[in-house]
Amino acid sequence: MNLKRIEGEEVVKMHFLSNDVLQNETQIIERKQKLINGMILGNLERQKSQIAFHAIEGDGYIESVIFAVTDKYICLKGGITLLIASIIEVWV
Repeated sequence: MNLKRIEGEEVVKMHFLSNDVLQNETQIIERKQKLINGMILGNLERQKSQIAFHAIEGDGYIESVIFAVTDKYICLKGGITLLIASIIEVWV
């Protein structure tokens, strides 16, 4: 997988599809757990996570603190939101 590092101000300009990039239910559950772990470490220790995602403009990743995880979105440092369904992988 060839991923381009994307800065936060660029992510807000990108377009995401609402259908999930992961098809396997186990992978979807694991992704959610990694996001929650990243949120805990982000809020307690300000630890950054790397988040790979799929956008219409191409695949990329952002390195940021995860402040909140909802049913459909994550909230990153700087008030940036990212659609969970677009997230390919999370490294905490």
